[in-house]
Amino acid sequence: MADNAGPERIGKMRRVSALVIWLGIILVIPLLSDAQDVRLTATVNRNEVGLNDQFQYSVDVSGKSTSLPDVQFPDFSDFYVLSGPNTSTSIQWVNGVMTSSKTFSFFLQPRQEGRFTVAPASITISGKTISSNEILINVKKETATPAPADPQTRRSPGDEISADNLFLVARVDRISAFLRQQIIVEYKLYFRVNVRGYNIDKLPANAGFWTEDFKMPAQPIIENEVINGINYNVATLKRVALFPTQVGELTIEPMQVTLETLVQTRRQRSLFDSFFDDPFGRTVQKTISSKPLTIRVKPLPEEGRPIGFNGAVGNYRLSVSADKREVLTNEAISLKVVLSGTGNIKLVDLPIPVIPSDIEKYEPKISSDVKTDGNTITGVKSAEYILIPRIEGQYQIKPIRFSFFDPSAQKYHTLSSAAIDLNIEKRSGTIAGSTLQPGGFSRQQVKLLGQDIRFIKEFSEFRPTGQRIHLSLPIWASILSGIILFIGFVAINSYQVKLSSNELLLRSRKAGKHAAKILSAAKKQLNASDQSAFYKAISLALQVFVRDKLGLELTELSTENVRRVLEKRQINNSEIEDYLSVLQESDLRQFANMISNADDRKEIYNRARDILTRLEKWI
Repeated sequence: MADNAGPERIGKMRRVSALVIWLGIILVIPLLSDAQDVRLTATVNRNEVGLNDQFQYSVDVSGKSTSLPDVQFPDFSDFYVLSGPNTSTSIQWVNGVMTSSKTFSFFLQPRQEGRFTVAPASITISGKTISSNEILINVKKETATPAPADPQTRRSPGDEISADNLFLVARVDRISAFLRQQIIVEYKLYFRVNVRGYNIDKLPANAGFWTEDFKMPAQPIIENEVINGINYNVATLKRVALFPTQVGELTIEPMQVTLETLVQTRRQRSLFDSFFDDPFGRTVQKTISSKPLTIRVKPLPEEGRPIGFNGAVGNYRLSVSADKREVLTNEAISLKVVLSGTGNIKLVDLPIPVIPSDIEKYEPKISSDVKTDGNTITGVKSAEYILIPRIEGQYQIKPIRFSFFDPSAQKYHTLSSAAIDLNIEKRSGTIAGSTLQPGGFSRQQVKLLGQDIRFIKEFSEFRPTGQRIHLSLPIWASILSGIILFIGFVAINSYQVKLSSNELLLRSRKAGKHAAKILSAAKKQLNASDQSAFYKAISLALQVFVRDKLGLELTELSTENVRRVLEKRQINNSEIEDYLSVLQESDLRQFANMISNADDRKEIYNRARDILTRLEKWI
C-alpha cells in the first residue's frame, strides 16, 4: 500500500503544479498586455514663458484598463507649484473597445530665467517602468508683448494666429537617395486652432523628379503628436512619391496652403471637429507654406552593373508564360511578360522576348496598373504578344532576363524566366475561307431578248425599183461594225487564253474583286455575336489582296516581308503603315479575343476598305 501511495502522491503533486503554472500564465498575460497597452504622455500649454508667467504641465496616462497605475511625477524644484496635481478621468467606448485615461495637471511658475528641463514622469506596471517624454522650458525675463499697432499699417486678419499654433511641414523618408529611387514626401499640417477648411494654392513643381501622387481620403485623418511637450493636432494633407531623374542636389519646393480658421471670441478651442463651425467666433484666412528641402541624389554604382540594365530601381518580380505550347500552323499563341513590384514601374521598359524567325510576332499590347493607395508606389506592367507560327517544327523561346538595382541592399539583381518550348504541327486539310486559291471564270447569265412568239406584220414598206440597198450608208456601217467586233472578240479571246495560262497574272487581275467579295462577307458580320468571324474576314481580305497583287506565297506574308515588297513598288510609306496597322489590329482583336462593339467593327471595316481602294491605285 505504501508503494502505491507514493506514485499517486507524486502524480497529484504534478497535476497541482501544472494547474498553478497555468493559473500563473493566465494571470500574468493580462498584466503584460496591460503594460503594453498603457501610454504615458507629458505636455505643456506653452514652452516659452516670462519670469512672472505661469504655465500648465499635464501628464496623461491611458490604456484599456480602468485601474490605471499611479504616476511618479518629476522634480519641480526649478518652479513654484501654484496648483496640483488636479485630476480628471475619462472612459471611452470605440467599436466595442473600452479605453480609459487619467490626466494630472499642475500650474507652475519659473523661479529664475534660463532654460530648464522637466524630467520625464513614470509609472510602474507588472514590474516594468514606463516613462514619458521630457520637456524643455525657455524662461525669459519678461513676457513678450506685441508692439502697438501703427494706424497707417494694415494687418492681415491671419496675423493674429501665432506661427507656433499653425504651421505646415514637409517630411521625407530619406534625404539621400539613389537615382530613380522612391522618396516619400508627406505634407503635414500642425494646428492648435480651430480649422474649418483648407485649399492648396501652390503645388511644388519638383524639377528633376518624376512624381506620383498617393490617394488621400476625402477628409484628412486627425492624429495627435507632441513636439517639445506641446500637443498638436496633425493632418496629412498630401503624400507624394518622388523618383529623382538626375544626379546632384535637388530641391523639393514649398507647398502653399490657405486655411480658414475660427478665432474664438469667448473661449479658445483647438478642435478640428471635421471643420465644425463654432458660432462663438469669426472666420479668418491664414496662408502658410512648408520649407524647401534638399535631397542629395547619388548615381547608381558602376560595380556589378549587369549587361542590359535599363535603369530599373526598386524590387521586382518577373513572370513569362504562354497559353499554348502545342499548336497547329497559323494558330495563335499568346505570350505574356509580366513585371510587378515596388519602384518606378511606369518608367521601366519591359524586356523584349526573342522570337524564332519562322514565328510571326505582332506588336504587343502594353498595360500597366499602378497602386497608389498604400505607403509606397507598387504596380504591375505587362506586355501581351500574339505569335503565329507559319511553318511546322520544334521551336524555343529563350529565357528572358531583367536586371534592376535594389537600393535597400545596394546591389544589382538579375531575374531570368524559364525557356518556353513550342511544338508546331502542320495543319491537315484546309479551313473554309483560309486558303487563297484562284477561282475560275464567273458564269455568264443568258438574257432573253424580245419575245418567243413573233406575230405577223400587219403593214408593208415599198421601195422604188432600181434602188441599191447594198450601197447605202447603214449597210456599210453594219459591215464595218461587224469587222470591228470580230477583231475585238479575237483580241479578248487571246487575252483570256493568255490570262488563263498565267496564274499569277490571273490572281493579280482578280485580287480587287476577290478582296471586295470577302469584305462584303465581313460587312454582314458587323452586328453578329461572333466577332472573331468578322476580324478573320477583314484580315483575310487584306492578305488576299496583297498576296494576289504581288504574287506572294502564304509563308511569305510576314510583316517585314510585306513591308519590303511594298517599298520596292515605291508605294507611299504612309499607305504601307495604314495597311499594316489595320492588318495587325484585326489579327490582334481576333486572336486576343478583345471585346468590341458594332461601332468599333464598322471603323475597322471602313479603314480596310479605304486602304484597299488606295492601294489599288498604286499597284
